[in-house]
Amino acid sequence: MTGINGYRLRSRSSLIIVVIDSVLILLGVLLGTYVRFWGSVAHILEGKHPTLKMILVLLVIQMAFYYFDLYDLKSFRERKKMFILLLGSLGVSSIFLALVYYLVPILSIGRGILGISLSLIFLFTFFWRFLYGRLSKSRAFKEKILIIGTGELAKRIKKEILDNGNDAFEIIGFIDETQEKVGKRI
Repeated sequence: MTGINGYRLRSRSSLIIVVIDSVLILLGVLLGTYVRFWGSVAHILEGKHPTLKMILVLLVIQMAFYYFDLYDLKSFRERKKMFILLLGSLGVSSIFLALVYYLVPILSIGRGILGISLSLIFLFTFFWRFLYGRLSKSRAFKEKILIIGTGELAKRIKKEILDNGNDAFEIIGFIDETQEKVGKRI
């Protein structure tokens, strides 16, 4: 299964992001219920099929995030792009959930809760992704890389790391057999 740009969930960090997003989505639904009913989440928790309702919202939003390539770590670099993709995925999610709620009313989480929850989910996921992007750029979290060689392959490796490394790597240098290139940029 691939997203819009052919991205697949492959890395451990992407799976961690999925788990954190799941927690934030569930928190957004519970907090949305709390805000809607002025301090009570009993409406969703004591109603019929509360677990099924929460899982439906979670799965729909997660699938939208996936198909909008929000688990591609490159999207964390560009805040404007991430903002637009988050809005688009939550818009598609809301339309799909509204259709499901119309066809199967028993799965509805309640009047007014969806809009509040989607707003909170947007805020939570945007700010945590923003924070993750900032933290991943700090030197403390970067893995240092020393590339052996200075030829064309070494240059391609450097380019690949810089283009797709998600700011998680820092190239500290190159090792070559000769001393001719000492101090030169590669």
